[in-house]
Amino acid sequence: MSASLLHSLLRSAAGQRMRQTLRAFIKTSSIYDLPLSQCEPEKARVAVLAPHMDDEVLGCGGTIARHAMAGSDVVVIFLTDGRLGGRPNVSQEEIVGVRKAEARRAAQILGVRDVRFLDAEDSRLRSDPHVARGLKEILERERPEIVYLPFFLEQHPDHRAATGVLLRATNGSALHFECRGYEVGTPLFPNRLVRIDETLHLKEQALNSYQSQIALVDYRHYGFGLNAFRAIGLRDHCGRFAEAFHALELADYRRLCEAVGSRRSFF
Repeated sequence: MSASLLHSLLRSAAGQRMRQTLRAFIKTSSIYDLPLSQCEPEKARVAVLAPHMDDEVLGCGGTIARHAMAGSDVVVIFLTDGRLGGRPNVSQEEIVGVRKAEARRAAQILGVRDVRFLDAEDSRLRSDPHVARGLKEILERERPEIVYLPFFLEQHPDHRAATGVLLRATNGSALHFECRGYEVGTPLFPNRLVRIDETLHLKEQALNSYQSQIALVDYRHYGFGLNAFRAIGLRDHCGRFAEAFHALELADYRRLCEAVGSRRSFF
């Protein structure tokens, strides 16, 4: 895609702030030169950050299951309480309890060792004063080698805010791990693909655990459609479904985020 065509598309498709963000991202990350590699989930200490209960399954459920099958120790950390993900006639307290129970069932299906809930108010993750401290305590105790989180250019504000929480939690610390940004509602520019054909049934079962959510939106249709599209990048067309990631070491991920925009204004 030419630079002139790209800028034309940005002018027609995005607001001023998003155009500026995307231009900075393109300028600083050379996304069109990224090598796209096929990744085999390894045995490792893995942490998954999910702003809401179900993001972890939609974004990397097949990959989580593959990590577990490889012997990984996986913990999923839910950042908000998910209180806004219910029907109008259901109380927020009730939906929080339902979604946590669903999250535990999904984790069991995927082979997750533990789940943690940090309970920031849904839709207010960016402004929560405590969640970064709670995340820091978990990360220092777990010492993950890989951290999955929504990529910082996701459209949903809580998804973007997860990056700010991680950067605050690790600021000044000696923690060192690879960040793997995943996509939920916004396609990213990937440099890693994971084939999930063998764990797609587990991802589907885990997603079906979230009956409170799929009753509202057909996430199976959207999520598996994206996974099918991503398979086009697999070597020798060796699979039908894949999950895509933008993987960088923590220090590089931090530099990229800071190059795109102020953590205070964007995350």
